Amino acid sequence: MKPFTFLISGCGSAGRSVAQVATQDGRGRIAGLVDPQPHQLDQQSELYPDASLGDDFAALLKETCPDVAVIAGPDHLHAEQTLVALEYGSHVLVEKPLATTVEDARRVVAAAEASDLEVMTDHTMRYMHPWGPMSKAAQEGQVGEIFFIQGDYIHDMWSYYSQHGGTHTPWRADQDHPQNILLGGGCHPIDLILWTIDSPVVEVFAYANKMTVPEFPSDDCYILSLKFASGALGKVLVTSGCAGHGMGGGMLAIYGAEGSLWQGKLYRRSEEPVELADQQGEIVGGHGWAGAVVDFLDVLEGKKPNPIPARFGAKTVAVCDAAFRSMASGKPEGPEEL
Repeated sequence: MKPFTFLISGCGSAGRSVAQVATQDGRGRIAGLVDPQPHQLDQQSELYPDASLGDDFAALLKETCPDVAVIAGPDHLHAEQTLVALEYGSHVLVEKPLATTVEDARRVVAAAEASDLEVMTDHTMRYMHPWGPMSKAAQEGQVGEIFFIQGDYIHDMWSYYSQHGGTHTPWRADQDHPQNILLGGGCHPIDLILWTIDSPVVEVFAYANKMTVPEFPSDDCYILSLKFASGALGKVLVTSGCAGHGMGGGMLAIYGAEGSLWQGKLYRRSEEPVELADQQGEIVGGHGWAGAVVDFLDVLEGKKPNPIPARFGAKTVAVCDAAFRSMASGKPEGPEEL
């Protein structure tokens, strides 16, 4: 079987990592690379000398006719580029978040489900230890009925926002389309929470502030309270302005009637904590792209169902949208159904 051809839109860490995993797996070949920054294209062209290069996504789609479009550029372009790729007949692996508005998420879901193409939302934390094994343990009932669940995204993003930072990424702090850190970072714990608990969110109450990163034109700290239809409660803390990162309770913590899951261990009364096995495999680029891309290739070959279809990716967008509406109204708001 011939390798699937890939067009990579966005040659930052996500696009580079997806390309690396797909080609090393042997089932992917890079046909095209899209990025507005010439130095990013130059670096990747050395690895993929046969790939077409450019900064016009639609033009490269037309030229290369790829089996797969990887949408890995700025968040506000995800939905529109996914829709264009579907029009051209390409499967899509779209980086999180699926979209930045509920309206765009709805459009993507409708287009994906009207096609015979696969759209997978690349929520990579599912493929990392200990978060993936913790979620699966809860799904298997190892803590009983969940009564509280929380997740944190605590990350010092100054180096990405500031022109003086070593990993400065201009689009993240763009004055017109800055990355919203609730959507762009908080989507990690939100997706893990929604994947873990088999109950829809019915209310979101949220606050935000901007007190720590002058270079960033938007809020840099969010806290969300969640209420689920089951009666369970949840909490999400997101900050990109802390000095340091990775502190707090971690990306996921789960508390059930029969046990708790915290920092990769299962706790039950009168029993020694049990360390969850690391079955996640290789970590590429600091995220779970190795597992996600292999899963997507398996989906394309018909070996498994799509683990994160567009409709599931849209649920995270809907929770964030409810948080934004709550901040405006000062009251709890319900996520829209998608």
